[in-house]
Amino acid sequence: MSKFKDNISNLNHVYLSKWLIYYYEAWTKSKSKSILREFDNFRKSKYPFDDQTINQFEDNILEFWGWVVPLAKELEYVAQRIFGICVNAASVERLWSSMGFLHTKRRNRLHVSKQISF
Repeated sequence: MSKFKDNISNLNHVYLSKWLIYYYEAWTKSKSKSILREFDNFRKSKYPFDDQTINQFEDNILEFWGWVVPLAKELEYVAQRIFGICVNAASVERLWSSMGFLHTKRRNRLHVSKQISF
């Protein structure tokens, strides 16, 4: 929680808790039973979320969350989904490439005839 900017009024653990519950239930199609307790332990840096434990994984965040499963199963599920998102521009590049086939220089030169002939 110390990583978040404190000048954003609606970014606190209460609002984050609502989003955690929402996404957990949307992704798993089941009701949450312990995600708030798990998130509170994370927020308070209680074991296994303390710096000493986290540092043992040497910046491998996915490995850490995989290891945490028995102690924070629901929070781990959401964290794995979020950290598993691959941020890149490949999908946008594919879209531009597809549009290149439709929107060509030759097609740009086509004009619609405005004369009406009967």
